[in-house]
Amino acid sequence: MRKVTTTTKINKAITNNLVKAEKVEVYYKTSGKTEIMDTNKFTENFSFLCESGVFMDAIGWHYERDIQNKGYIVETGRMNPDSEIIVTVYLSVCDGACKENVEKVLKVTEEE
Repeated sequence: MRKVTTTTKINKAITNNLVKAEKVEVYYKTSGKTEIMDTNKFTENFSFLCESGVFMDAIGWHYERDIQNKGYIVETGRMNPDSEIIVTVYLSVCDGACKENVEKVLKVTEEE
């Protein structure tokens, strides 16, 4: 089941070594083409986004468990009709991290 998350929460999960990007796909809605993005390039771009202040959480993210690969999939752009691209990031759980902690960090609660 897809759940809402934020750039802040994804960044926290990555910087706390709970998850790491294994694969990144960029899908262009108009052309129907998919490109694979280098995970280092994604990390660099994502870090830059995380420094953008008020715009950091303006991007809508969703996540779900990736049962097949025992990790998580985070995605942005699919639910936004104004976005030309969909960015899909496949995250693996880092050694020593547990899924419960990852869920706790990624989950958006009403109190926030």
